[in-house]
Amino acid sequence: MSIVVYSIKGGVGKTTLSVQISQMLDYTYVTNDSHSSAHNLMPEEKGFLVSSEEYEEIPYDDRVVYDFGGFKDTRINDIIKKSNKVIIPTLTSIVDVQATLATLKDVIEVNKNIIIVVNRTKNNNKSTELKEYLLEEIEKLYGKVNIPIIFVRDSSVLEDSLFDCEYVEIKAGNNRFKRHIYRNAIEDMIDLRKTLEN
Repeated sequence: MSIVVYSIKGGVGKTTLSVQISQMLDYTYVTNDSHSSAHNLMPEEKGFLVSSEEYEEIPYDDRVVYDFGGFKDTRINDIIKKSNKVIIPTLTSIVDVQATLATLKDVIEVNKNIIIVVNRTKNNNKSTELKEYLLEEIEKLYGKVNIPIIFVRDSSVLEDSLFDCEYVEIKAGNNRFKRHIYRNAIEDMIDLRKTLEN
């Protein structure tokens, strides 16, 4: 399959998620964001930048995670339409949630296979309230649609993973202490994988 990670807002963890998913599934990582360096840090032939200066169109392929920056780029529309899943990351602030609903409005017209990922969650009550609010808003706007909402807990391990672009479970290896420290990040990535594969 192919996966798009997209939000109209920057700073919601698109690149961190995209890198982890691409490494977890052994997919190619493609970004249109020339300000990102993740494509250069990926293993050889696994990371690519498709800047608007070099590419009139973004090539579509299977086994690719597309990390689309928080800016207007008409080239992404066709990729979003063709992709098997579209992940919309958000944070818990009202500004991020409003941006998520605006992104959802753009995406749902062309692709209904959407997953919302609430990133960097800390407080379970706030996260639960946010999920309920989003589900209510989605039902109000679009009726009964199945859009899973999952949480990825706040983790320095995930943020640090951008320095070497290594999947957290591989980084932990068989070291029991590391696996204990990384457990939340590993559990959340496994949960995301199951949601992607459903």
